[in-house]
Amino acid sequence: MNRGHSQNFLNKDFNMNKFINIAIISTGLCFFAACAGNPPANNSVANSDNANVATQAPSESPKVQLSTVTFKTSPTVLVSPALSGKMAASIDVVQRNPLAKTAMETINSYLTERGYTVVGLESQAQLDEVVQLQSEIAGNDDDLAYAAGLTVGADINITYAGSIQDGEIVIDLNASEASTAHLLASESTRMKADDGSQRALVQRAVEAAIANLENKVRDRLAAQLELGVQYKVVAHLTGEFTDDQAEQISNIVSLQLRKKFNKMQVISMSRNTYDLMVYVDPEKYEDAQMVYGEFVEGLSGLAKVRKQNITKKLIILEIK
Repeated sequence: MNRGHSQNFLNKDFNMNKFINIAIISTGLCFFAACAGNPPANNSVANSDNANVATQAPSESPKVQLSTVTFKTSPTVLVSPALSGKMAASIDVVQRNPLAKTAMETINSYLTERGYTVVGLESQAQLDEVVQLQSEIAGNDDDLAYAAGLTVGADINITYAGSIQDGEIVIDLNASEASTAHLLASESTRMKADDGSQRALVQRAVEAAIANLENKVRDRLAAQLELGVQYKVVAHLTGEFTDDQAEQISNIVSLQLRKKFNKMQVISMSRNTYDLMVYVDPEKYEDAQMVYGEFVEGLSGLAKVRKQNITKKLIILEIK
């Protein structure tokens, strides 16, 4: 085997014991994700808020100084392999590859114990068409974890990948903000690949990685949740409005409707398209439909507002 050769660990016929022996004389062998065509996201995290730091995992569960910050509301997390393509592919990976499933179960278990609500991929197969629709309308069509997170109402997305490098198992985790796809933190953990249980080896490495990753993002996530529940709003002007009318609608949305929410962040705003992030009081707005209702009421008499699609955290509407 030539140095630098990549092998897909997701192959159902993959043999871990044979692979570990081969890995001693080879580097960069990938598992959990199709590395040849889709490198883990943390290969390019140098410009993120937290640089990716590799840590040597201990032989037992990680002993880190855990953050004691509490959440105002329980954050929702979507955990998935670092794959591109339709979301169903990620579901298939977890179902067919026992080590990928072990990694996800380890992450899910740890986050649940730390007070998060975890969304499992096995229950999200029906999202494939919806995710594609969100990607086409709202952008970020290459980041399906982002679109899926909005669809299921996640506050944070965590993707995982792994490889064997110079006889060591390497686990790479990325945490991103579900509403914006902004990378919050990355973590890379190394552990010597021995002849022990495949499942135990992956579990120990993932436990070390997720403990460090969660510690990096917990304080920031708690502060974000204090602002309220986030909703992404994408609005399209499709009616035949004059420039003056379009400007009036824009002012109502950015100035008057802003006062209805805890905070409104304008991601982008052109004459015919608004990309907004709103933070709302969950005691006042129970779901996305109630947030949508504010736009209907606020523009009443000037324009008709129709919903194109509403999910738990994404509102796509038409103004005509």
